[in-house]
Amino acid sequence: MSKALLIESPVENPVARLRRIGARLESGIDQSPTRAFLWLTMLYLVAVFTLSSLKLLWLDELITLHIARLSNISAIWQALVQGADPNPPITHILVHLCRRLFGEHEFALRIPAAVGYWIGLLSLFLYLRRRLPPTWALGGTVLSMTMAAFDYSYESRSYAIFYGLAMLAFLCWSSAVDPTRSAIHQRFALIGMVFALAAGISTNYFAVLAFLPIAAGELTRAIRLACDTSQEPPGFSSPMLLRGFQVRIWVALAIAATPLLLYRHLIAHSIAQFAPYAWNKVSLDQVSNSYTEMVEVVLYPILALFAFSILLSLLARFLSTTCPVCRAGLRPRWFAALINRMPARLMVRVHEAVAIFFFMAYPILGYVVASLRGGMLSPRFVIPVCFGFAIAATLLSFQLFEQAPQAGVVFLCFWLAWFLCRESVVGYWYEEQKECFYKILNHLPEAELAVPAGAPIVVPDPLMALTFQHYAPSRLASRIIFPIDFPAVRRYRHDDSPEQNLWAGRKALYNLPIIPLATLQQSTGEYLILASDGNWLLQDLSQHGYPVERLNINTRAGALGGFTPLSHGTAVFYVASGNKNFDGISSPDLVPLPFPVSDNLPEPKALSAGVDLRADRVR
Repeated sequence: MSKALLIESPVENPVARLRRIGARLESGIDQSPTRAFLWLTMLYLVAVFTLSSLKLLWLDELITLHIARLSNISAIWQALVQGADPNPPITHILVHLCRRLFGEHEFALRIPAAVGYWIGLLSLFLYLRRRLPPTWALGGTVLSMTMAAFDYSYESRSYAIFYGLAMLAFLCWSSAVDPTRSAIHQRFALIGMVFALAAGISTNYFAVLAFLPIAAGELTRAIRLACDTSQEPPGFSSPMLLRGFQVRIWVALAIAATPLLLYRHLIAHSIAQFAPYAWNKVSLDQVSNSYTEMVEVVLYPILALFAFSILLSLLARFLSTTCPVCRAGLRPRWFAALINRMPARLMVRVHEAVAIFFFMAYPILGYVVASLRGGMLSPRFVIPVCFGFAIAATLLSFQLFEQAPQAGVVFLCFWLAWFLCRESVVGYWYEEQKECFYKILNHLPEAELAVPAGAPIVVPDPLMALTFQHYAPSRLASRIIFPIDFPAVRRYRHDDSPEQNLWAGRKALYNLPIIPLATLQQSTGEYLILASDGNWLLQDLSQHGYPVERLNINTRAGALGGFTPLSHGTAVFYVASGNKNFDGISSPDLVPLPFPVSDNLPEPKALSAGVDLRADRVR
């Protein structure tokens, strides 16, 4: 009987296996970068579609939708002239077209934003691909997706669109001034730059900031060209400096800015309408918030990377004065290798580096522009800052770690894992928000028992009103009323921006009754209020002597806030009374102080805090 020979196959080391997989992945990406980007595009579309299905349309998106429902471009323009939205018309027109083609559901309305953000991804990948290996370029593109700007890729507003166009303009400019490109390529790139910049300011006026990195880079390029051809530093009126300017670039920038002439009246009207009581008045806090809210948590490892690079440069400069034996004795070896590669070479041309820095300075530039004109600034106005940090971090990481085995794959996988984890958490938040909204709807029958059948449902919170009307059953949506008392809103909440939006479109856009509070009080008896504790309406009614009772119903809807909030706080139910409940009461002390309609309109000044409105009865 022969003995069976047992041959044991060697067990592969886990580290070696990971390296082999990494090598295959890197080889596949480097051999076919286009296919790799297509795979990333598929991941992007899956993420956007999934998150869009979890996220309810909120106030800003519903304003876009109601404008996009208008029959033609002329009607859209007229709505913007009336102040229904302080933005130019391109976003509304794009949503209008998508609604006609694909119907009125969340993802269809968000297609323009999804496409706009994808244009930014493609432009970033193409820019990095020309300067770095494909694996690093793909990793840098994924890095940009880990920032909060990604949340606008499935929001039916202008932000993702002008975000993508800002990167497209930068890519086209870098190609238009690249001497290695053919003349025909440069011409098409210049046309692309004009289109991207002009389209950007036709979606959001703050897209004018996209001109600044290009202008700064172009000025730097002219100065360097003049320095290279002259032995002395050129002055601003130096012929050498003037010859360094490429007239075609500056003419293209001027042409791209011409849409501002068309929108100048819209801009002036928006500033006059929204700036006095804006929720986002310009301040230095908005600058710091723009970095921490848009670049988000990724900001800190990127800043640590910058600090590490500066430290290495300082050490390399110090060690350059020591003996070679001392430098050779540095440990660990990987640290010594990093020191020996310092100072790091610049991975891009100087004028591109300046433009990238200006991208990183977007919040500061936005603060300057908003201080000079507009008086309003919020982090979402400056989201192209994310491109600056993504480009700079990718270039610097490649400089530091390019010699490390499969560093590009590690870089890519790290940011891919970060992206997947982040979006999983964001998806959970949106699902929780949706559940809280429907908890409110489910508690409505219980709340309706406290008022007469068919009584109005008053929703004084603009964040809740349109969303409630859009998603509630028709029998409930038809009873919703949105009351307005501008002085009271300004007094108790200190801003009136959403009320200005809704008031401007009350006749042409919304079938939701948007009426002065006085009109509501004069025409009703008891009614139901859906609002958070401390809402302006509750305080306003109390100030005028109207009884308000909080119902003992726990909605358990504490997660209505978040990135795109549906309410100012946790929404609960109240019962209040209109003037009809006081018919037949003759005693002045028992009758509330009525609201004059004229006092509810936008024109009156805000009420002074601490004024007792009922004191006038004595006189």
